[in-house]
Formats: sequence, C-alpha cells, structure tokens
Amino acid sequence: MNSLSSDITALIGRMIIVGLKGHDKKSAYNFFKKNHKYPVGGIILYDEDITTLPPSLHNVRSPEQLKDFTACLQNLSSDQLIIGIDQEGGKVNRLKKDYGFKESISMAELGKINDRKRTEIESNKIVKTLKECGINLNFSPVLDLLLSKENIITQKDRAISSNPNIISDHARIIMNCHFKNNVIAVGKHFPGQGSSSGDTHEGWVDVTNSWSKKELIPYESLIDSEDIFAVMTSHLFNKNLDAKYPATISKKIINDLLRKELNFDGVVISDDPQMKALSKKYSLKKLIELMINAGVDILCFGNNMIYDEGIVKKIHILILELINENKVSISMLEKANERITKLRNRVGLE
Repeated sequence: MNSLSSDITALIGRMIIVGLKGHDKKSAYNFFKKNHKYPVGGIILYDEDITTLPPSLHNVRSPEQLKDFTACLQNLSSDQLIIGIDQEGGKVNRLKKDYGFKESISMAELGKINDRKRTEIESNKIVKTLKECGINLNFSPVLDLLLSKENIITQKDRAISSNPNIISDHARIIMNCHFKNNVIAVGKHFPGQGSSSGDTHEGWVDVTNSWSKKELIPYESLIDSEDIFAVMTSHLFNKNLDAKYPATISKKIINDLLRKELNFDGVVISDDPQMKALSKKYSLKKLIELMINAGVDILCFGNNMIYDEGIVKKIHILILELINENKVSISMLEKANERITKLRNRVGLE
C-alpha cells in the first residue's frame, strides 16, 4: 500500500462508527483481527442484540464487564477510539439497573420537572457512569419537540418539551455536563422529527405537512451560544426542505440549512443508514455517496438491525470506488476529518 492510499484509508477510517457483536476480550480481538487493514474511528455499543428473536444480550453485561471491554477495544485499536452509546435515560437506556447501573430518568420527565439543577444532577450522574465505563460519546440529548403522539420519540418519553426554549435550556445543561467531563454530547435528530408519524427504523417517513421551522429553534439557540459541537441527522423526508432526498442524504438540509444558514461548523453524524427508511430505497454505495456529498462527517452504522460482519471493509472499498469514479472527492474526506479531529481534541482524543 503506497503512502497516498494509506492516507486515504486513515481518512476513511476516522469517518466510521460501527457496531460489533460480543462483550469480551475475545470478541474485541476478533473484530480488529478481521478488520486489521480497515480502521474505524469509533464503536457504538448496545445492550440488546435485536438481530436475534427474541432480542439477546449484546455488548453490555455489567459495569465491570463494560469497563474491561472498552479498555480492550482501545488497547487493540491503532488509533484512539470514539466509543459511543445511546444513554438518554428512561426507556432509551443501554446501561440499565438490571445490569448493575444506576437508574436514570427520561428526557420527558426532566422536561416535566423543568428544574435546571435537577437536570444538571441527572446529567452528571449519567456522565460519571459513562466515564467510569470508558465511553466518550453519548448520542444525547434529544432536541425533537414533543408534538406527535405517533412516533418513537413520544412513545418512549424521549422529548423534553413541546416548547423549543425549554428544550434549549435543558439541552444546554446536558451538553455542558458532558463536555466538561470530556464526553461528546450529540444533539439529535436534525432537522427535527417531533412532528413525525411513524418510525424511520421501519420505513419511509414524510413530515412535509407536519414539520415547522420552530423545530429548528433548539439547534439555532445552541449553535448561537456555542454549546453544540455534534449533531445527528434524521432520515425524515420533507419536500419543502428537499424535494428529492431525506435529511441524512440531503445537501440542501445538511450543507445549506445546517451549515450555511444556521452556521454550524461542528461534526455531523448520520443516524443509522441501515434503517429501512434509507436501506429499502438506496443501495449501500449510493447511500455512502449521498451522505458524504451532503456533508455527513461520520457514518454511524449501528449494525444491530441486521448484522454484517464485513460492513467495515465494504464501506472502505465503496468509498475508494467512489473516489476513483470521481463521485466523492478526497477534499470532502479531508474537510470531514478536520471537523472530526477538532471534536476529538475537544475531549482529549488525539
């Protein structure tokens, strides 16, 4: 491998967060052995393996096990890893009391209490647990408004409030608690899926007739106050924002709206491209092409709706093909890596 291709491989690797099977040193070793030519920038962890029926235990078993597992992942990686998890609290809670972790309350409950000090206490409790277990990224807080009763956000008590200003106030506290402790907080799901009916895990969701600009207010507020450094996209379609593509693969929504209009210069992370809203409509290669060109910096493949043990290699090979076909430019990878490096450095990762 020449130095140029080696450099490109490193750029690609930093842009990948992926899920893996297993919970111990052996499974960590097997993952890196299989992917020794194909680096990754991060790992996402789950407590339940939903590729099995019924769902079975996955990456998380206990605080001690998780601490050992994340340490092993770091030791085996040639580069310091981002290790992420969805620890919102309440029903979206990978570190459950059943496994020996402290109980957490939901975003909706924090919104009902509406006390900034209580939000700070609960956030610090979560962050302390994450740090102790070797996790340095949390896909939280949820910035979606509490609007529709027919989506996964409301049904799992994930929205803080229907009032965007209350969301901004509490999200700011949550994010600051994370970053003060060198844990990345990720606001989600841009440009807002609180008004949606349906679940992008299961299929196409159109919010053209329900979405409103007030769903952008939490993002505007947090960007203006410089409290948000990472954003996760949604897979929602809104023809008023982009008549062709849903948010995760939309240049109009990510580059034009989020970056240019709202002035966000942080890292954009995709929601899982394996969700059926995207995977049923687009090939993996086309998805990668569209995500990168739209301005997504980190491609987050949960690998937990379907498990593909070769997904890391496939992503690397497809991006190299897209570069050779002049469908993706190396400069796009370099820009993404500049933003990723800045975010990593913010929490002490090289």
